[in-house]
Amino acid sequence: MRKFVAAVLALLGVLGVAAIAQGNSVTSPGGITQSLTVTHKPNKAGKGTTVNVVLSTRCDPAKQCQAPPAPIGKASPVFNTVVHLPKGMKMGYKYFPTCDPAKLESGGVKGCSKKAIVGKGKLTADGRPVVETPVSGSVTAFNGTKSGGKARYLLYVIPELSSPLVLVGSLSGTTLTIPVPAVPTLPGQPNATLTDFQIKTGGTVKKKGKKYAYLTNPKKCKKSGFLWKFDFTYENGEKLSPTSAASCKK
Repeated sequence: MRKFVAAVLALLGVLGVAAIAQGNSVTSPGGITQSLTVTHKPNKAGKGTTVNVVLSTRCDPAKQCQAPPAPIGKASPVFNTVVHLPKGMKMGYKYFPTCDPAKLESGGVKGCSKKAIVGKGKLTADGRPVVETPVSGSVTAFNGTKSGGKARYLLYVIPELSSPLVLVGSLSGTTLTIPVPAVPTLPGQPNATLTDFQIKTGGTVKKKGKKYAYLTNPKKCKKSGFLWKFDFTYENGEKLSPTSAASCKK
């Protein structure tokens, strides 16, 4: 049980991410419903911003979304997430202090500079049938050190019922990929499933008297808003790609 909630917490890290947004829900043939809502604050085009991401994963209460002995109505876990940021969105990670995943692993939050923190959030996970009640936890996002020339986004997860865990996301252009390994609960029991996830990402730093934002809104604001897309691949082999159009103003 040590890691089962922790890995689920990191699902996203994402990024993350108030103004009213248009989110959507998509449902798989197997009964999984995935919703996504993203908002920017402030939401003015070209301005530095804080992005709030809210995710919800559910299963049709009459369907077997995860293989037995998981109970009917429990959603299948995600094992890979790809986040597509809005076209034209800029990231100022090169101006921010960085955090080495190894130091975060060994020293926890105190292992890295507070100035490298770029987000905080929370989640709820479903560990049935091992844990019958929802399990909560907290997430802290860090600006990670580069690896292979790619920027990294780190999630330090402190679940309610297990030890902390570090998850690492890799950024290429405006695409963030976060592998989420299958996380067992107990031998012979089904893996845990993220049901609700929320995280805000943003912040600013000053360099030589100039302010830089971690996230900056696209310069153009279309009527449809700033479009986000998440690609989820689930343990049961299904895939869903919800989108969210965050409202914006010129």
